Amino acid sequence: MINQESSAETETYETTYKEGFPIEASPTLSKFIQNYINGSSDRELLNQDGTLVFSDSNGNEDQTSVTYYQFTEEQLKGYYEPLFQTDDPNMMLYDLKQTDSISKLRSPVNDTDQYSLPSVTMKDNNQLEIKITENQRTIDLNEAMKDYGVSSATKFILNIEAINKNNIVFVLEDVSKIGDLNELYYLFVDQALSDFTITQFKYKETQEVFDTNKLKPYYDLFPGDGNYRSGLDKITILNVETNKITEIKDNDLLSEDGKFVYLKGAAEELSDGEQRIQTIENYAKGNDIYEEQFEIDFDTISKQLNFETNKISIARTNYFNGDYIVLRLLYKGKTIGDGGVTNVIVDLQNKKTPTAYLVDLGIE
Repeated sequence: MINQESSAETETYETTYKEGFPIEASPTLSKFIQNYINGSSDRELLNQDGTLVFSDSNGNEDQTSVTYYQFTEEQLKGYYEPLFQTDDPNMMLYDLKQTDSISKLRSPVNDTDQYSLPSVTMKDNNQLEIKITENQRTIDLNEAMKDYGVSSATKFILNIEAINKNNIVFVLEDVSKIGDLNELYYLFVDQALSDFTITQFKYKETQEVFDTNKLKPYYDLFPGDGNYRSGLDKITILNVETNKITEIKDNDLLSEDGKFVYLKGAAEELSDGEQRIQTIENYAKGNDIYEEQFEIDFDTISKQLNFETNKISIARTNYFNGDYIVLRLLYKGKTIGDGGVTNVIVDLQNKKTPTAYLVDLGIE
């Protein structure tokens, strides 16, 4: 995406509609496929010369160690190449997501030192053991989190959220409060394992956390560029100079990479017409500078696909990451039932010629 200096310079370009799946691989399509097959819990931790390394998410307390897997960008493109050749992309995409298929793409990372990844294990009595190359430390979570009411009776699900050359952040989920995003604990640790801090990002209490300044050494873990970063709670934007946060409105959607906001993209009933995307900096500043402006026309889509009606029953965003958006549209029938369903892949890589691919991928 190209940064705009003023809203007057950002034109709204007419969208071209094409039936079917995109005809060739692209970095943005690869990111979408990667997100779809890996799910929302696995984290891409690094890209080293085209080799992508991920954490394999833990789903229960019995998984006491963090594990990793890898594949290359070229392997990923080869993996989804059948989508360009099939007459049924819905079924092909479903097949690509199945465990038996994914296992052929992924390779386990057995040597964590190769990528300077932490070896992490939750020992008995909430003793968290962390090893990074020559450094090792055990954190007594019962002691470190006693102010949160944590004791030896507390059981955690352990995952890694992000890592860079300076710092690491882990996510600890209390199994007795599973599913409550307000009750997640974030453990920030420096790579030397000399310092750490633990916090929560509770709704309406996040500003107080940043006001303490205890997270300043770890701001490089927050997604974004420059002075504006998106919060790990995915509903806030942080100005790292002032420590002040801006809440993302309920109907607006943060991109997967944490760098952009799709205005009204999270609405339960997405509206057609002009669509707008801002950088997190411009969104936080509250200005009218837009990174992208494009049109979506539900009536045109219905006519092109020969649906019964142009009346929308469901319209929502399935995926948003910078230059790529995937929507789901369900049209009403003339009397009862459905009048047609499709996904819409909006490709904004070429700013002046946005393209919307109309194809049912079975993504709801």
